[in-house]
Amino acid sequence: MRKLSGRSHRRIRPARKKILGSEELARHFDVEVKNLESHLKGENIPYHKDSKGDLWASVLATGLT
Repeated sequence: MRKLSGRSHRRIRPARKKILGSEELARHFDVEVKNLESHLKGENIPYHKDSKGDLWASVLATGLT
């Protein structure tokens, strides 16, 4: 048998993620926008709050419909 080179090995790709804004996140987690920040903190989900007060977070694309 011939030995395979390093390039022909199968690569494991990272999970696909999508960045969602406040309204999309609220729909995704089924919470109200006003309760979204406390929900993200409670679930220990990293997020970003911009200068307008909008929240942004990454979620796995497989969980989106």
